[in-house]
Amino acid sequence: MARKSAEASAAPKPTATKPRGQRGVAAAKPASPLRDGTPPTDAAINLDNLQDLIGYAIRRAQLAVFQSFKEVMGELAVTTAQFSVLRIVHDNPGLNQTALANALGVETPRMVLILDDLEKRDLVARVASTMDRRSRAIYLTDEGNRMLVLLEERAEAHNRDLIRRLRGDDREVLARMLRNLATPIER
Repeated sequence: MARKSAEASAAPKPTATKPRGQRGVAAAKPASPLRDGTPPTDAAINLDNLQDLIGYAIRRAQLAVFQSFKEVMGELAVTTAQFSVLRIVHDNPGLNQTALANALGVETPRMVLILDDLEKRDLVARVASTMDRRSRAIYLTDEGNRMLVLLEERAEAHNRDLIRRLRGDDREVLARMLRNLATPIER
């Protein structure tokens, strides 16, 4: 009996394997320590080489705007993409999902997911098109119209808050500069 226990303890122990998605991936290296040997905290991370990059600044601003939007919408639980869809469908009733996806610069499969969610919440309805039976026309439901009124009130308050953050004439300058960035220069 003692021999069996000794053999069991001498047997090689199985090694832990990485989960399927992590196989072949090197372990993440910890952040470089500061001069005193302690790892950097969020406040101590040097971002100097990113601060002047326009793309970085836009991304940080986008994250701040989306977080603020989420807080303003609160219990209504509507994303910026869903709000945009509701607004465009309101202004363009009967639009199909491909045209809607193109207008928002979203891939059609993603648009399907957004519309599925809005349809489950009874905010939009997809109806067979009278022009092309393969296509579905999108309309706001009565509940969608009521929701859009609430959303627009909150979105306007959110927009006013963002404008206050810009201070002064910066709103018009920023809007013009962002439009310029979105429009390539003819070469």
